[in-house]
Amino acid sequence: MKKLSTRIASLALLTSMSITLFAGCGSNGGTDADSSKSASSSNAAKSGPAVELTVEVFDRATPGYKADDNFQTKWIQENFGKPNNINVKFVPVLRQQEVEKLNVLMASNQAPDISFTYNDGIIYNYVKSGGLTDLGDLLKKNASNLTSYLGETLLNYGKFDGKQLAVPAKRVIEGCFSAYIRKDWLDAVGMSVPTTTDEWYQVMKAFKEKDPGKLGDKNYPFSTFVDPNNINWTTSMLLESFKKPISEEQRMTLPNWVIPGFKDGMKFLNKLYNEGILNPQFALDKDGKQYEKDVSQGRIGFMIHNYDYPIRVTPGLITELKKQVPGADMVPCDPFTNSEGKHPKMKYNPNGLYIIVPKASKHAEEAIKYLEWQSKPEVIKFLQNGIKGEQYTDEVDGIPANFIQNDQLPDAKKANYTDLSLIVNGKEFGDPTKNIQAASFGYPGFEDTFKKAYDISLTDAGYIPHFDTVIESQAKYQKALTDKESEIFVKSITCKPADFDKTYDKLVDEYMKSGGQEIVDEKLAALKK
Repeated sequence: MKKLSTRIASLALLTSMSITLFAGCGSNGGTDADSSKSASSSNAAKSGPAVELTVEVFDRATPGYKADDNFQTKWIQENFGKPNNINVKFVPVLRQQEVEKLNVLMASNQAPDISFTYNDGIIYNYVKSGGLTDLGDLLKKNASNLTSYLGETLLNYGKFDGKQLAVPAKRVIEGCFSAYIRKDWLDAVGMSVPTTTDEWYQVMKAFKEKDPGKLGDKNYPFSTFVDPNNINWTTSMLLESFKKPISEEQRMTLPNWVIPGFKDGMKFLNKLYNEGILNPQFALDKDGKQYEKDVSQGRIGFMIHNYDYPIRVTPGLITELKKQVPGADMVPCDPFTNSEGKHPKMKYNPNGLYIIVPKASKHAEEAIKYLEWQSKPEVIKFLQNGIKGEQYTDEVDGIPANFIQNDQLPDAKKANYTDLSLIVNGKEFGDPTKNIQAASFGYPGFEDTFKKAYDISLTDAGYIPHFDTVIESQAKYQKALTDKESEIFVKSITCKPADFDKTYDKLVDEYMKSGGQEIVDEKLAALKK
């Protein structure tokens, strides 16, 4: 009998069965003497030819920053690689292409020794194909601190059919979504921050009709884009609010497209599109770059995204907005209400990304030693914060504060505060209050905005269920269904209102016949067991 849990599928947030999720930034520079001393291995460098350990790293296309060659990667080599006679080589993968790229690398047996993904569907595929190394014995032998730091409950998230096929990162911050609205536009039309769906709709109509930004046909009260790996990401809070109460069995098995009420949410998006409230160009944006440009140039009145997105993306969308549009500002809000008056949304599960070692790797032991080294508090602190006097100027109760934003740092000092600290997602100081305070320090000038948005992200938030064992049909049909989701999303929103029902029903029927129903049936069978 297979074990079943109700853990969230981290990158499957809000989409039906096969969606992905996200991470941090980048750097280059010097060495913190105290950290270097304490983080280095106590053993002398080993003799003989050095082993090359390849490690995946997200490339977020930060101007002037090399994801695979910076002061942090040099520090890693000096403090881990050199003492262990290992050359650590970082393999950059564009964040927006990470699923596609990792699939190609895995298929050709060229994936880095340490690879990772947030995507459950991808992991299921690799498990099913036998493409992952069982790390159980290696963890027992080489990673006592790491296993203690993560704990048995968290490590179980990486077990499939009893085998430790992934090391789950520890997620410090579980909040995911918030919305932001143009405060200057609200003031211009004489309205307040909306707190219900109807209030929000009235505000959006006012933004469209009164055009407070004087933008003409470039006035987009609301916008989204088509990320095939996160298709409903920037409409998530809206769509969640339309869902009807469902049974636990439905919650565990049904894709969003057929959950009662979800179609009504899509119909509302169709209405917004046809009324000119939703950006008419959204379907042309496949990677969110135009979306970012529209926000920073003042064309968008309202957005849904990660709770910290507009204050995190370097140099920060709101910061850039204020530069380009004098007097402009965006503030967090939580406008969408369901039939019970709540503000439902999804949040992350307690585990972050899945760290994996491909079966083709010849350096699984070195990989686990690297992750074990990363569990040292001084290593976590350095990789997540940089150097006092270079990336930040002060410390408050031992927490680094007053960070210097990357766009204000020379290229050699630009820092990646989260992507290189693989075993933990989020600032880690061992105490929830300190962790939130520490996280807010990463947004200089926006500390209060961060805290408000984070509070919103946890309001009425819940997890999506997750099966401990591989749902084979989910792995089998993931690619086809991901493509079909993009088609449903775009065609349902952009069709004429009179054609919505037949368009949506036809596409969802095709989705279910293309593997969706088989996944539902397999999950139902697992539940009955």
